[in-house]
Amino acid sequence: MKSILLIGVNYRSYDALRAFMESVDRAASFVRQTMAVDVVVADNTEAAERQTISDTFAHIRSLTVYPSEKNAGYLGGALPIYNRLAQTYDWVSISNVDLQLHPDFFAEVLKAEEQAAWLAPDIYTAKILRHENPYMSQRPSRKNFLVWNIIYSSTFLYRIYRRLYLFKSRHHTISQQPCSIYAGHGSFMLFTKAFINRYPALQFPSYMYGEEIYLAELIHLANMRVVYTPDLKIENTGNVNTSQLRLIQKLNWSKTSLKIIAEQFFNSR
Repeated sequence: MKSILLIGVNYRSYDALRAFMESVDRAASFVRQTMAVDVVVADNTEAAERQTISDTFAHIRSLTVYPSEKNAGYLGGALPIYNRLAQTYDWVSISNVDLQLHPDFFAEVLKAEEQAAWLAPDIYTAKILRHENPYMSQRPSRKNFLVWNIIYSSTFLYRIYRRLYLFKSRHHTISQQPCSIYAGHGSFMLFTKAFINRYPALQFPSYMYGEEIYLAELIHLANMRVVYTPDLKIENTGNVNTSQLRLIQKLNWSKTSLKIIAEQFFNSR
């Protein structure tokens, strides 16, 4: 029997987490004879606000919660779990929990290309009428990093950039066929046994943001592939709005991460 581990990173999102788990349980019910589904929640919520997470799901083999003493960030919360458990699974995902899997998700995973390193699903965000994948089709250049640094230095420039980006994406035709891309969207990243064998342990060099490029670069260095796989369908139910203060913090984190990633992977170009 094949096995899959879903690592969900939670921060104060217990209603969304419950809906996510229900969608996982529903999808797992269609592969009971062929795939074991385990879920580990990296709970970054502060202890005073932490809630009990129900484990009463009929088709999920196991649900484990790892509470963090502090908000360790996205990969900061997920990677210690990945490093401890990934090698015992055929697939491992790292994701937010404000998502819902399509009922046939795991059935389609069983059909997906096993030689790829990263399977990027069709993630649809209804609030902004956007398909998040393919996220990046081509590898960025050093010029891209310079432009991003300017954009992330100003909330005004970022808001203009974001509006143009979303407008363009709504009028973009999405491929219905699997294809190789540079990087998938970070809200749900699904890695195959080929990736796990090549990278059984990972350490992200920053706190937040830039995860997609970092992981895509590891795959690029290993001469492996990221494959957009549109038959894997997910609905992104997350809140896309942020306050001014939170936006400033997000932009600072983004600048820091991209600077580190550029120095590690792109300075020689």
